[in-house]
Amino acid sequence: MPTTVNRRAVLLLCGATAGFLLLDIHKVSLAVPSIERALRPGPAGIQLIQAAYVFCFAVTLVPAGRVGDAGRRLALTYAGAYLYLAASVLCAVAPTAGVVVVGRALLGVAAGLLMPQVMGIVQQLFPAAERGRAFGVYGMCVGLATALGPSLGGLLVTTPLLGWRGVFMMNVPVGVALLVAAHVLLPAVGRDQGGRRRPDVDVTGLALGGLALVALLTPFIFTTGRPDDVDARWLALVPATGLAALFVARSRRRVAAGRSGVIDPALLRVASFRNGVLVSLTWFASGPGVALALTLYLQEARDVSPFVAGLVVLPSSATSVLGSWLGGRHVARLGRVLTGTGMLLVLAATLGTLALLHGDLPTAAVLVGIPLLQLVQGLGGGLVVSPNHSMTLMDVPAAQGSAASAIGQLGQRISNSVGVATASMAYYSTVYGAGFTLTDAPAPLHLDALDRATAVACAFLGAALAVVLLDLRRSRRDTPRALLDARAR
Repeated sequence: MPTTVNRRAVLLLCGATAGFLLLDIHKVSLAVPSIERALRPGPAGIQLIQAAYVFCFAVTLVPAGRVGDAGRRLALTYAGAYLYLAASVLCAVAPTAGVVVVGRALLGVAAGLLMPQVMGIVQQLFPAAERGRAFGVYGMCVGLATALGPSLGGLLVTTPLLGWRGVFMMNVPVGVALLVAAHVLLPAVGRDQGGRRRPDVDVTGLALGGLALVALLTPFIFTTGRPDDVDARWLALVPATGLAALFVARSRRRVAAGRSGVIDPALLRVASFRNGVLVSLTWFASGPGVALALTLYLQEARDVSPFVAGLVVLPSSATSVLGSWLGGRHVARLGRVLTGTGMLLVLAATLGTLALLHGDLPTAAVLVGIPLLQLVQGLGGGLVVSPNHSMTLMDVPAAQGSAASAIGQLGQRISNSVGVATASMAYYSTVYGAGFTLTDAPAPLHLDALDRATAVACAFLGAALAVVLLDLRRSRRDTPRALLDARAR
């Protein structure tokens, strides 16, 4: 590792990049009502706009991680950043909903190129003993970007000149700033220590996994609640199961033959990595659904502007940063206790928000109460994400940093995809199934839709908490055994 590298600055750059990539998963919800009025995409079209980004993000992660580990980390970082800029402009100038879907898909590819590289760079720069605090700082940057972004995006959406296009135009100055910083800071990082080598990417395995995810999401995306919904759409779950089984079998065969698979069983045998991925698979399905439902409800039932809807979640930024900082400092000592506590705080804030909205309070009171609850939500989220990043990657060799982070991110993006699709289905089918659209449904119907979408999200949150409790029990059972082994040696 070059001695001239500014590790702190590079860490901040990586965290900020990851934050803006994750922000794109849910910030589009601020513009959904405006897109509905302007382009009339309908519930399935809105779902495709949301799903295209997360799906392409997911399927690009693993090959990008493999290529990055093979010595092309900087090249993929620059390529992803330039594609991020171009795709953002395409979304911003799109004349139809179909073009927005294409632009969002390209944005997802850019995110998939970038995310494993920034995670791999952190792995490369910081040894295992320093990663807890490094990922604490990384989590602070992610939390700050994802919390501040909706406010700025909401402000741009409310401007008459930009409207819904503003949520994509905000990516342009952000992308330029990140590119400039990357060209200044990253050359000192250098390429992978292993040098440039030909990556072994399982294209067939990726195709099987991608098709399995498409089949899994299809019935949720096309459940609108309208009478013309095709009942046979649920049969897509049958090929989804078969394709997933073929995907797993192929990965195992390739790894057994000494080649790389999309999922490396050797990495999944690392307990900390495997359990971190399981937490991600459940936890990351809950947050976007809650954010989407709350944003839609505030705009359409309470007549709140996108800017104010974005401001409502702003207080979570401070406590999210605090939670990430605390998590990074204490993860080595408290471990899963931190993530479990964070999840309970998020659950309490979510249920408190529902109780507040059912309290028949004026909108002014709601706009005071929700930010207070967001303080709790942000703290809980910071305590989950930062420690889980650290615990997931703490035992992974640096040479496999990009591939491991890609698998971890793949789990997160699959989780995001399913979470957004199921929560959106619950919300949209409630509204459209009653014969209304998002823009003309009565407030009580929006509240009913919010309840259903939040219930779906809370189910995922409950599953995540169950995984954490099981992992905590395992770690406490294994710790005395590890101490005895150490004394015996």
